[in-house]
Amino acid sequence: MSPAALEDYGRPARYAPDRLFLVAVVFIVAAPVFWRQVEIRQGGIARAYENVALYQQVYPAFQYGFTRLRTGDVPLWNPNEACGTPFLADPATGLFQPINALFLYLPTERAMAAHAYVCLSLMGLFFVLFGRALGVGYIPALVGGVAYAFCGAAAAAMSHPALANALAWTPFMFWGLREYGRRWRPASAVLAGLGGAMLLLSGSPALIVAVLCLWVPYGIYLVLSPGSAVAPGLPRRLTGPVVMGLVALVVSAVQWAPTLAWAASLERPVSALWRLDLVGLAAQGWREMLRQLLMAKSDTLPHIGYVGISSLLAIPAVLFHKTARRDALFFLVAGPAFLFVAGACGKYLPFSFPAPAFAIPGAFCVAVLTALGLDRLLAPAREPQAPNVWAPALFVLIAAGALLYVSSAEVRGRIVAFFIILLPFLLFRTRWVGIVCGLSFALLLFVDLTLASVNRYRHPFEDAPECYRHYAEAIGVAQEQALGGRVLVSAHPLNPALPANLGMLFPVAVAGGAQIPLTKDQAQWWARLSSATDAPPATTGDGLGPETVGSRLLDFMAVRAILAAPDGPLYDGAWAQDTARFREVRTQDDAHLVINEHALPRAYCVPTWREAESVEAALDILSAPDFDARRACVVLADSSGFEALAALAPETLSPETGEPLHQPEAATCTVEEVSAERIIIHVEAPAPGVTVLADTFAPGWGATLDGIPWPILQVNAVFRGIATPAGAHDIIFDYRPLPFTIGLAVSIGGSALLVLLGMTRLLRSR
Repeated sequence: MSPAALEDYGRPARYAPDRLFLVAVVFIVAAPVFWRQVEIRQGGIARAYENVALYQQVYPAFQYGFTRLRTGDVPLWNPNEACGTPFLADPATGLFQPINALFLYLPTERAMAAHAYVCLSLMGLFFVLFGRALGVGYIPALVGGVAYAFCGAAAAAMSHPALANALAWTPFMFWGLREYGRRWRPASAVLAGLGGAMLLLSGSPALIVAVLCLWVPYGIYLVLSPGSAVAPGLPRRLTGPVVMGLVALVVSAVQWAPTLAWAASLERPVSALWRLDLVGLAAQGWREMLRQLLMAKSDTLPHIGYVGISSLLAIPAVLFHKTARRDALFFLVAGPAFLFVAGACGKYLPFSFPAPAFAIPGAFCVAVLTALGLDRLLAPAREPQAPNVWAPALFVLIAAGALLYVSSAEVRGRIVAFFIILLPFLLFRTRWVGIVCGLSFALLLFVDLTLASVNRYRHPFEDAPECYRHYAEAIGVAQEQALGGRVLVSAHPLNPALPANLGMLFPVAVAGGAQIPLTKDQAQWWARLSSATDAPPATTGDGLGPETVGSRLLDFMAVRAILAAPDGPLYDGAWAQDTARFREVRTQDDAHLVINEHALPRAYCVPTWREAESVEAALDILSAPDFDARRACVVLADSSGFEALAALAPETLSPETGEPLHQPEAATCTVEEVSAERIIIHVEAPAPGVTVLADTFAPGWGATLDGIPWPILQVNAVFRGIATPAGAHDIIFDYRPLPFTIGLAVSIGGSALLVLLGMTRLLRSR
């Protein structure tokens, strides 16, 4: 009998629709039970750093991005944070991830819950598909899917859509790859490539790299060691990986092209890309990873390394599997290796890569071994591939004895339950008894993982809209008093009611933000602004103390209002001594709202300018007490329009006195239209000068003056400016980043080509 016939002997169809439907139903029912038990806890910790990213970053970003998408507007730029910053270029937004379409139709807090349900269900269903591609029975594949979808690593990642997306598409990628290794068909390579594209669109570069570190070696292993004698030659087998890579890159170009261009401009691109918000306890060393594998109880957070005791007990039977020996050997080596790296190699990984990311592919390996082990352990007596079950059962018994010796009481109880379930099958060895035992194993593992994966913290699903409305009156007054300028938010990072990323939730322009990656120029600006403290320049929401209020740099950012919660560093009246500059506004909320009377408008025109060779030099000039910001600006010498400015308005400030060489009449400047990617300014200038817009200078912005393309100057260190001739003019700023345009064209063209080829192949087959 051939290997293929032996593999399918006495078994239902590899992908029987009725059985796959039942599997899907199981995971659809189990997903909300698991998620609500793990994520929604009554009582517990109300304020914890483990969930700060949910309130400060994840919820606001998805609220802003998908609210704009819902109106048919692609959010390329975010004007309400950090004086303007690229939005779509940040992969964590996940705007083009198909699973995230739920955020288009549901309120954000409800969509976060529904998204978790869908991802957990897809994790289990796709894993069963991969198990079937390995030749594993439906019941063992179901148990493996439970081990993967509800393990500690999944529980730690499920709160964050970007991480959940990566987990959902991982088994689909492996399924397509394994199908190609089994049949060597181009269609399977395309499926695997589409899975790779969905992974690249997930939004978590760290998990993408970790999963690819497992997926790529597995593909090489399959290509170089085909298990069938009728496999095609090596050149033909190699075409599959090439097709997979091309399909993945082409379809996902709309995201990775702008992301790479954006990351190249950042001060700390590594920390921006490797952001990993796993809400769980990561192992600190290989010994702790071993302990986590046996920790069946969690006090506050799930252990990332926990995969269930039943999963570990089934692994020894893998050594006796007959039809998937190559795959078993690969995952037997890869699983411990990835878990070891996750626990012990954090200090040695290059580019500061987060080692806990490797725990997820490690857990996937354990789930695969669990499915293969149970497939061998529950093989009926009449099945040709398993004439003897006592040898694998003996190995499982030895492993159980070792675990009983070193484990706690909770683990011992689970081991005893495992053997109570296994015993009827060992006695009767019929198919129906095996099905009952397998389903019992799945239930036992599900209960085990659910009880061991408790997260005790608040979730936006419970109270996001209500908590964000706590300071609604103060926010409304701040927006009114800002007069088109910006608001500086000051609150404790654990205060969800007044998040630093307030501008994504309300139509308020915020000067800072939480965990917003900064360019090299912005990093220098915020380092100078927060120099009174030791705060790192990587974030704009931290490091602002009472001394910051007196900084003149706030004036250049058009910060007209300061909104401070009682737990924020700027709540106490550091501004009380300077009543000429600051004016306090009373609100019914318990927040302090202070108006900065010296703030510059968002757009204004100055008749004179000074040259600076660098951002640091520009900051020195701007910080000088004698610099008159309403009469002059600072232009970087390497700006694209510097020569045109020098020819248009050659007179600058006197290098000796710093005073303007002439005193023309004041220009009038009004903002006619404001949207995220388009700003129209009307200027009436009695003399040539520079129109300053206090928005971030960034690649992708273009400008026209009276309909004529006009170069943008980098003024006042990090902002935009236009050399303006005398007279009345209309200036239009438009944001059209070239990397996004190229990526969108590649993705649309590549997807259209795939559809055309698929239809052509379908018509030919008829």
